[in-house]
Amino acid sequence: MTYEPVATGPCQAMNKTAPREPTRRRQYAALGFWPAFLVLHALLFLPIILLNPENASLLPTIHVAARSWEEIWWQVAIWRRTPDLLRFNVELILCIGLWMGWPRLRKSGMRHGFVIFYLFLFAYYLYEGVSLTFFNVEPVFYSQFRIATAGFSFFLQNARVSFGLVAGVVLLIAAGTALVIWLARVVLPADPSRLGLPARSALGLLLLLTVLQVFTQGQRLGRSEMIFGSLAVKLAHNIHESFQVYSNVQRFDDAEVRLAYDYSGYRLDQRPNVYIIFIESYGSVLYKRPDWRSQYQALTQRLEETLAAAGWYAASARSLAPTWGGGSWMSYTSALFGLRVDSDPQYHALLDKYHLEEYPDFGRFLKAQGYDYYRLTALSVGLPKAMWRKYTSFFGVDRWLRYQDLNFVGPEYGWGPAPPDQFSLNFARQLIHRETDGPFLFFTITQNSHYPWTPLPALHDTWQALNTPGDLPPPTSELIEHSQRRQNYWDAIEYQLEMLTAFILHEPQPAIFVLVGDHQPPRVSRREDGWETPIHIVAKNQQFVVSFEEYGFTRGLAVWQPQPTFRHEGFYSLFVRQLLAAYGNGSELPTYLAEGVRFGESRMSKEER
Repeated sequence: MTYEPVATGPCQAMNKTAPREPTRRRQYAALGFWPAFLVLHALLFLPIILLNPENASLLPTIHVAARSWEEIWWQVAIWRRTPDLLRFNVELILCIGLWMGWPRLRKSGMRHGFVIFYLFLFAYYLYEGVSLTFFNVEPVFYSQFRIATAGFSFFLQNARVSFGLVAGVVLLIAAGTALVIWLARVVLPADPSRLGLPARSALGLLLLLTVLQVFTQGQRLGRSEMIFGSLAVKLAHNIHESFQVYSNVQRFDDAEVRLAYDYSGYRLDQRPNVYIIFIESYGSVLYKRPDWRSQYQALTQRLEETLAAAGWYAASARSLAPTWGGGSWMSYTSALFGLRVDSDPQYHALLDKYHLEEYPDFGRFLKAQGYDYYRLTALSVGLPKAMWRKYTSFFGVDRWLRYQDLNFVGPEYGWGPAPPDQFSLNFARQLIHRETDGPFLFFTITQNSHYPWTPLPALHDTWQALNTPGDLPPPTSELIEHSQRRQNYWDAIEYQLEMLTAFILHEPQPAIFVLVGDHQPPRVSRREDGWETPIHIVAKNQQFVVSFEEYGFTRGLAVWQPQPTFRHEGFYSLFVRQLLAAYGNGSELPTYLAEGVRFGESRMSKEER
C-alpha cells in the first residue's frame, strides 16, 4: 500500500485559496469599472449643475403619479428638463464599447487618445453649461467667439480676479486631468475579461440602448435635456447655427430700415428732455418668484406713491428682450435702432458699417429735432481712444461722458469697477444742464446692479457726499450660498429703483424718463422665467403717459400680465409715435412697428421699396 503525501503548512493554504483569486479580481474589476464609468459621465454634467443650484439636482427626479408607463420611461431614458448627473454621452459609451470588443484598440496610445478626447468632451460640455446658464441659448460658435475671446479678456480686467483664484483654477485643472487619466485606466482595462460576464453583459445592454437612441432620437441628441447626448450632433447643430447667423449677417440690407424709420417729415412743437436709462439685470424674474414678487410689489407701490405725490405719472409693461443674462449692448441697440439684434456678430456688423455712415436711429431722430445727445459710461476701465471714436460715431453722440469726466475720487464698486450710480447720474445731469440750454437726450446703463451684485454703495441724501476718498470694498467671492446670491441681487435692484426714483424727483425741467431692463439676471434665473424685462415710462404729462395703455402698458410701476405685451425692438417706433402725438404739430402719425425690423429678413419686395 502506498500513501500520497499530504501538503501541510502555508503551501496547503495557498493551494486552497489560489483558485479563488481570479474570481475576486473579476469582482474587484467590475466593482471599480461601474463607479469610474458613472463618474466620467457625471463630470460632464457637473458644471451646469454647479452653475444652476436652484434649477438642478444631483439625482434625477422622476414623476410617477398619474403618469403612464410610456411617460415614466420617457423621463427615465429619454428626456428630463432639469439637469442632473445621471446622464450619458453617446461617444463615450461607444469608445468604451469598442475598447472592450476590439482587441487591436487595446494599446496605451489609444488610452492616451481617449483621455485627450474626454478632455475635449468635458470642455464642450462646460462651454454648453456656461452658454445655457448665462445666455439661455444652445452654444453657437460664430455668435459667441468674440465674447469668449475679447469679451472674456475684458471680464478678467474688470472683475478683480485675484491671483489666488487663478492659481486655484490651474490646480483644479491639473487635478481634474489626473483624475481622468486614472479613471481611463479603470474603464479601459488591459484585459476586459476580468470584468466578468455580468458586467460585460450590462455594458452590452447599455451599448444597445445607446444605438437605439441614435437611430430613434437623431438630432434630438444635441439638446441638453436629453438623457443620452451626442457630441457629434451638438457640433453639427452648432456649426449649422453658426452658418445661419453668418448668412443672416451677410444679407443685411438697410433699405427697409431707412424706409421704415424715415421721420424727416415730422416735427415736435414741444421738446421735453428725454432720459433713457437701461437698468442692468432688471428682469421679470422679479414677477416670477413668490418671495421676490411680494417684495417687488411692496417696493414699486411705495415708489409709485412717492412719484405721484410729486406730480409724476408712470406706465409699465413687460418687454421681450433680444438677449438673456448678458449682452446688454444688443438689448439697448435693439431698442434705439428699432432692429432686433440678438447675436454679437449682428451688433458688430452694424458697428463696422454705421460708424462710417449714419443709421436712422432714435438718437438721430431727436438730434434732427434740435436735441443734444449725451451718453454716460462710468466704468473706470475704458477702451482705446480709437474705439471710443468708433462708438461715438456709431450712435451719433454729441458728448460721451466717461469715467475721467466725472472727477471721481471715492471708492468704486462691482463691475468695472465703477462709481456709485447715484453719483454718476447726478454728476452727468448737472454737467449737461450747465452745458446746454436746449433739449437733450441722455442715455446710460447702470453699473451697480451688474453681476455679482455686491458690494453695493449706500444711498446718500446728497450725492456729492459720495465723492470722498475711502477704503475700497473687499473683493467679492463666488463661494457663497445661493440664497445669499439671490439676496445680493434683490438688494441691487432695490438700490437701483430707489436711486432712480430720487433721481427723477430732482429733475428741474420738463422731462420724460424711460427705465428699461436689459436682460434677466444670470445665475438666479431659470429658463421658465422667460426673456422679458420691465419697462417704465415716467413723466409729469399725464396724457402722454396714459397714451401707452393702448399698447399694453398698465398704470403704475408694477406689471402683472401673464405674457409680455411689448418688445425692445418696438420701442423706437412706438416712442416716436407717442412723442409726436403728445408734442407734435398734429400731422398724421407714423406706424408702430411692434416687432421692429427683422435683421436680414426683408418683408417688402423691391417694388414696394
